[in-house]
Amino acid sequence: MPLNIENDDVEVKNSDLKKKPTKKTKEMLDENAKKIEELQAEQVRLEEELKGLEKEEAALGEKSALKMKVSHKKFGEGVISKQDGKYIEVKFSDVVKKFVLPGCIADKFLEVEDDSILDYYAKSNEIHEKKMAVELKIKSAIYAIQRHEDAIERLNAKLK
Repeated sequence: MPLNIENDDVEVKNSDLKKKPTKKTKEMLDENAKKIEELQAEQVRLEEELKGLEKEEAALGEKSALKMKVSHKKFGEGVISKQDGKYIEVKFSDVVKKFVLPGCIADKFLEVEDDSILDYYAKSNEIHEKKMAVELKIKSAIYAIQRHEDAIERLNAKLK
């Protein structure tokens, strides 16, 4: 029995002692914390940029493509017969094909005669591509923040 009591005392003493972080561990903790702050600031900046792009998109407005005459290199002349959000169906003489706005017109897969319509879809496509890039950067920042938080957790777990 006395042997068990001594072992219990040793266990209590060991649990009371906490490992002190080494200089390298402190540097790594500080580096990760600093990186998180930088990434959070970048995330805020990107979210503001995204809001600006959304305002720009709203100011551009939305034009219906229904009944618009278009031309395709392979299928010839056609008319947009259906529009569901960004998806359109074009009825050519012998086939109906689906396309995605604004890229199909902006990238000239479908050609339109009116230059103002081409300009509208080109601007709309440019804003869309910028939004996609900014959203990807925001997601990347979020994942990077999570990785740094996980690294801090692992370092702190070693100190316990």
